[in-house]
Amino acid sequence: MTRFQRNKYNNRKKGMKLRGFILLKPEAIQRNLVGKIVCFIEEKGLKIIGLKMITATKYQIRQLYEEHKHSSHYDDLINLCSNGPAVAVAIESPLGIDSAELLKDLQGRHDVAGTIRFYFSSHPSRGVLHCSSPGEGIRESAIFFTESEINNYHKVLDDWIISNHYIPPSYNSEKPKNSESTINKRFEGSKADLFLNPLNY
Repeated sequence: MTRFQRNKYNNRKKGMKLRGFILLKPEAIQRNLVGKIVCFIEEKGLKIIGLKMITATKYQIRQLYEEHKHSSHYDDLINLCSNGPAVAVAIESPLGIDSAELLKDLQGRHDVAGTIRFYFSSHPSRGVLHCSSPGEGIRESAIFFTESEINNYHKVLDDWIISNHYIPPSYNSEKPKNSESTINKRFEGSKADLFLNPLNY
């Protein structure tokens, strides 16, 4: 067992829950994708602990993308994320794995079957959502949520996941060296079919 696998196992035994943050950008609202993306995320075992529609200020988006402030596309990114209603989502994983780690795999690349970008992005360089990086979930969710807006509640499914040391099939091994995604291979198929029926695969 590798150190990475051992840490995941020990954290699951402790019932550790690690927070992640998602911002569904204005494009996701305009294209009626909110419900589909939320279903996609919940299907992977992630628990929503905060959800609200917002119109983000430029100040909030600058805080969110602070690490990109020297990037050439920084101003465009700020404008794209603050030009209309968006949806802020705080999540937890009961798996003893950083929720953001799972989110980054789910977000993926536009050409990797089974990822959010594959299903929903209208352009390879433009995603419909922002996902927190590992370790950044608490900081980023605090930009949009107060702690009183975070709902700490129990799900029976969490007990089953933890007691059985279960990880969804997509995450039951280390990331392959020749792949940028650990998404389950059951998502292989035509892009058109996946987009129309993403939850049936």
